Amino acid sequence: MCRWGVALALAVLLTSQIALAERVAVSTLEGDKNYRLRAQVTAALRKTRKVQVLPPAAYGMAAGKQGLRGPDAVAPEAVARLAPKLKLDAVLTGSVGETFSARLVARDGREVWAGEYPLKRGLLPPKEAQKLALAVAAAVKAANQPAPEPRPEPVAQPAPAPPVQPAPESQAVAQGEPEAVEPPRPLEPESPSSEREPALEPQARPRPEAKPEPVPAWATLDEESHTYTTELPGSAGGFPEAQGPEAQDTSVERRSPPRVRVLLGAPVTWRKYCARPGVGSCAEFDARLPEQQVGDISDFDSPAPYVGIAAEAEVFPLAHRPSPLRGLGLTLGFQHSFARTTVQVSSPSGETPEREVYATDTAYGAMLAYRYFLDLGKIGAPSWGYGGIRLGVLGRSFDLDERVESPLPVTHRLYPAVGVDLSVPLVRVVRLEGSGQLFFRPNPGQSVGDEDGSHLAEVRDYGQVVSSLGWAAELGVAGDIWGPLGYSVRFRLEHYLDRFEGAGTRRGWSTGGVAEDTFSSILAGVTASW
Repeated sequence: MCRWGVALALAVLLTSQIALAERVAVSTLEGDKNYRLRAQVTAALRKTRKVQVLPPAAYGMAAGKQGLRGPDAVAPEAVARLAPKLKLDAVLTGSVGETFSARLVARDGREVWAGEYPLKRGLLPPKEAQKLALAVAAAVKAANQPAPEPRPEPVAQPAPAPPVQPAPESQAVAQGEPEAVEPPRPLEPESPSSEREPALEPQARPRPEAKPEPVPAWATLDEESHTYTTELPGSAGGFPEAQGPEAQDTSVERRSPPRVRVLLGAPVTWRKYCARPGVGSCAEFDARLPEQQVGDISDFDSPAPYVGIAAEAEVFPLAHRPSPLRGLGLTLGFQHSFARTTVQVSSPSGETPEREVYATDTAYGAMLAYRYFLDLGKIGAPSWGYGGIRLGVLGRSFDLDERVESPLPVTHRLYPAVGVDLSVPLVRVVRLEGSGQLFFRPNPGQSVGDEDGSHLAEVRDYGQVVSSLGWAAELGVAGDIWGPLGYSVRFRLEHYLDRFEGAGTRRGWSTGGVAEDTFSSILAGVTASW
């Protein structure tokens, strides 16, 4: 029985302390990127177990409903207006720079405490965070203490009046004779009618029972973890405060990068190809005198762009987990374009007439990606930027469905590639995106499914062996329009340089030569993210 009694007493004591704990809200701190410092201060106040702390976004949401933003939300008039509605005793606010300047505003709008604490990389050192939390808890309790009632000053008692001397009798009293003492008179019994009847007290009216006021959800505390059992949406500063995936709610979903992003668009492409024997670049051969330009050359140009379709997908299945693995993902892409173009082959006997043929351009790839996501938006409106790297396999094939008498600049490439990506949100509807890729040995004559070696002629015509190098660069804008839908527009420049060695089958290619292949394209499309 003693054990049960002690346990019951501890429970009653703990419950009474919680019921009497002051309630504090931490507002949005000026200059606090991603609300990291606000989340740290909120956690430090909760660890003191001396005050109840609202979820980080509760005060901001209440101020937003009243049309209060920024510094206006923590003005004395605003605090005095919102604190009674939220049942608050004080609001902690401040600004972030090289140090954290903190201010505590009481529920009546008075500033009851101020302090300045050093920061390290935008956060308080652990000891400074503890000092701040204890100072705020003490200031709240001091501000919540009722003012002592003034003690009444003692009133001086008037001096007692001197006894009244009886008047002298008319008859003379002889000196030395004792005064006559009047015998006491017997008291007359009071009549029964003179007895005072007790006053009848008025019958007390029954008072209506007071209905219990609803308790807000944030006022319920979990004593074991000292966190709140119910969180308001948007209470996370970039990452959820709950631990473990089972504690995450829909607010975490809204403040996490999308898991899947798809694009469907239409590219327009220009291609320029040249092949020259015995030189290191096409410009070097073209600078020679006409009599020194010996050998077969090949030029391919598309003055008008050819149009096609494109589809892309980005999958990051762990994007909603607050761990370093959230940046792992996969990117896929496919593009197929087709259009009419012209081909012209030059030889010592002259030039072949320009001929119109149908060309197809197919690009595809699959790459593993890792991105570091960064939320640069505000509460309720996340805006995700990122920087990352990619590693995978890409391919590009340019083919013609019609053959002419002379060899044509047909290429099939399949190669490993590495790249970097960058995305910087400017506003909600505009996001600047860029990427760069480096291709390793993108030699012609290689493609998926080339088992019969039919593409080896792409090398044998110009030399015995080939060594290639390639790169690509992209720059564009993207953004969100409505819900999961958005847009993307970007320009891509892709370049290949093929150096041939040894004798080829074409005239003049006895010592090899060079070929340059350049693709310029604009891709515009619609995106969807989940």
